[in-house]
Parts: sequence; structure tokens; C-alpha cells
Amino acid sequence: MTCCAPASDPTIAPSPSPSQPPPPRLIHGSVIKVGFFYDVFVGNTLLTFYGTLGDLLAAKQVFDEMLHRDVVSWNSLISVFSSNGLYSDAVRLLLELKRSDLSVNSVSLISALPACAALQDEDFGKEIHGLAIKAGLDMVVTVGNAFIDMYGKCGDSDASMRAFQSMQEKNDVSWNSVIGSLGHAGLYEDALEKFKEMLAIKVKPNSITISSALSACGNLSALKQGKEIHCLSMRKLFDTHLFVANSLIDLYTKCGRIALGKKIFDRISNKDVASWNAMILGYGMQGELEAAINLFDLMKDEGLEYDHVSYIAVLSACSHAGLVERGKRYFDQMLAQNIRPTQMHYACMVDLLGRAGLMTEAAELVRSMPFEADSNVWGALLGACRIHGNIELAQLAAEHLFKLKPGHCGYYILLSNMYAEVGRWNEADKVRALMKSRKVKKNPGCSWVQIGNKLRAFLVGEGSQGSELELCYDELVKGERMSSAYLSWPQT
Repeated sequence: MTCCAPASDPTIAPSPSPSQPPPPRLIHGSVIKVGFFYDVFVGNTLLTFYGTLGDLLAAKQVFDEMLHRDVVSWNSLISVFSSNGLYSDAVRLLLELKRSDLSVNSVSLISALPACAALQDEDFGKEIHGLAIKAGLDMVVTVGNAFIDMYGKCGDSDASMRAFQSMQEKNDVSWNSVIGSLGHAGLYEDALEKFKEMLAIKVKPNSITISSALSACGNLSALKQGKEIHCLSMRKLFDTHLFVANSLIDLYTKCGRIALGKKIFDRISNKDVASWNAMILGYGMQGELEAAINLFDLMKDEGLEYDHVSYIAVLSACSHAGLVERGKRYFDQMLAQNIRPTQMHYACMVDLLGRAGLMTEAAELVRSMPFEADSNVWGALLGACRIHGNIELAQLAAEHLFKLKPGHCGYYILLSNMYAEVGRWNEADKVRALMKSRKVKKNPGCSWVQIGNKLRAFLVGEGSQGSELELCYDELVKGERMSSAYLSWPQT
């Protein structure tokens, strides 16, 4: 067996500068020279050492050449693969560990579950869950938290909630995980209910909890509740945490309070790219397109590198402002920066071209995409066809959308209305019939009002009787009033 020794003799390698740590290969060579390499503890340390440096080939080579491996060896390599994006390899390695003579432990599961989440492989996650139950590890708090997170990121909020409820012991991470999972699934009201439940039983939230709750409020446009949570964060100085401050920007801009969002943005001393992105997206959502584009350009002057979200924000702003050439220039700039375009970037570009009436160019862009277009891209094209009355191209877009999103009522209605507008009633009736055969129903319009700490939705034509209706009118008249639901912070 050959050891993974350095190419040159470590004894004749130049001595490192006293101010610099010795090179990894020099340390490795010294370990081999003195005969410690085959010690399992030393091997595990070397494996973790290379993994921390991101040298995955060297880490795998150390693992392969170890004469003796324990469960720590396997766990270390699983963790190295998972943390460096080699999710399939991490999952495969756990399967090999399962078939070995060694017993899987809680660290094995915790190391592999993030890989399942990243791969969206819920089936294998369930297999690991079964393995945990058989080994009696499912009641370990850290393992339970990992299952809550895994199911949430795989989009199965029900399974995430069941994993949470089955835990006999929970900590703040458990609550953060379930609140995050509900938010990830778009169940923002449920996320806020869990947050209130957490406070009620005197579990202390932390900055992650606050950030998740603020995000839920922003997506619900629940300004009053968001302000209460803001007050709560100020009492414990969590508003100084960068990601909490970024969540506050997101909350206020989504609720139409762009000035408040800008005030928080200006107060952040250590802005990161997420801070700028939140503000640019906020300006774009509120129609202040020139401010959004100017802020994007200013971001570069401040020495920050754009990421993929930055370009989504500015391309969206260019689209709504009708700045076709500028949007194209930003798209080319993104490619030059070696940022790989996602579906959303292409959707923004299709929307940009479509709104400007460049339908042929928009359709050609969709055809030239390096991957199959998703519903965002085809939806942008269909929307542009609606503006410019291009029925032939609308048919093509709608056919793809009916396959990708067969339960989305808006696409059927939009195409049917386009047919009706030009007097093609037979085609309009066929689309409506297809919609009916698939049992797709148009969601009724609704409005809502906040009563205390609950949002009460009212459907079109719905009546309300007695005290509840009076409460709604009272609430509208009184305006905003702070409640105490979020202010009863658990005391030490």
C-alpha cells in the first residue's frame, strides 16, 4: 500500500517563515516520517484538517489509505463532503457506513441530513429517519432538530411538524427550525403562531427566531405584528444583528414603508450584500425604479461584489422601467462576472424584452436557455403576449405552463380571455373546459383586516354578522395599536 506522501522529501523542503504556519503537505509528510500516519486518531485529524482547507481529494486519499477506521473517520468525511457541496457523495458514504461493521451514531445522521435537504431527497431522509428510530437516536435533540430542518427544506411541512411534535425535549434550535420550516413552505401565519407559542411557554427567542418571524410578517404584509416584533428585538438589542436588520428592511419595504426601510439601511454600519439587495428589491417593489438602479450602481462603488440576487433585483427594475439596453448590459456584466444565470434571471430578461414588445427576441432567448425553462420564464412570456396580443406565442407558452403548473388557474384564464378578446370563442371555451376537467378553480378575491393579533380574511360577497363585524369596523377606525402578545419576553 502506498501512502499519500508529498511529492518532495519533506526533510529538504524549505523551512516556512516563522510568521506563517507550515504547509499542510509538510505537516503530513512529517507525520508519515515519524510513523504516526496509521494511528486512527492522527488519521482522523489529518482528514478533518484537509477538509477544513477544502482539499477534498487529499481528505479522501487519507481516508482511503487509513488501515483502521472508526465511526469518527466516516463521520468526518461525510461532514467534509456535505459542507463542501458534494451532497451525493455524502449520502453514498452514509450508506457504506450503514453496511459496515460500525454503528451509525447521531453525528453520522446530523452530518448526512443537510445533504438530503440540499438534494431535496426526502425519500432518503425518511430512510435515515427509520434508521434513527431503530437505533434509538430519534429522541436525541440535535438529531430531531436536523430532521425538522431536512423535512422543511424538502417542502414537507407536515413531516417537519410531526418531527417537532414527537420530540420529548426541545430547545431554541427546535423552535427556530420548525418556524423556519413553516416559513419556507409559505405557511407564514402558522410560523407566527409557533412564534407566539414559543413566547407563551417562556422559551427565549434569539436573533434567528426574530429574523424568521419578521420574514413571516413581511410576506403577510402584517405591519402591526412586524412593528411589535421590532420593538421586541430592540429591547434585547437583537436589532443590531446584521441579519435581523436585513429582515427589518425586508419587512418595511414589503409593507410599503420604504422610508423606514431606508432609515434602517442607513443605520447599518456593516452592510453586506444582503442589506443592499433588500433595499434594491424594496425600491423596485414600490415602483421607485430609478432609486433601485442608482443604489445598484452605488453598491459597486462601495466595494461590494454583486451576487445572483443583486442582478435579479436590478433586472426586474430595468424591466419595469423599460430600460432594455441597460438591462442587457447588466445581464452581460453578470455573465462576465461568472455568475451562472438562474431561471429567475432569464424570467427577468424575458419580461424585459416582452414588455418592450421584442417578442421574437424574448422567444429566442427562451429557446437558447441552457436548461429547460420553468413556469417563471414561460409565465413572463405569457404575460408579455397578453400585453401585445400575440396569441400564437401565448399558445406555446400556455401549453408549457399547463404541464408545469396544471393547477394554476391564472394561466387558463389569461389565455381564455385572450381568445375571447379577438372573438375566438371556441378556443376560449375549450380552455375553460380544460380548466373544469382538471377541477381548477379561480381563487376568489379577498381582503383582510387585523383584529388583535389575528388576520381575518373576507372573500368577495362574504358577509359577517354580530360582534365580529363590529370589531372589524372598530379596528379600521382606531388604526394601529400595539398589543402585548409579543412584548411578554421570557425573563431570566
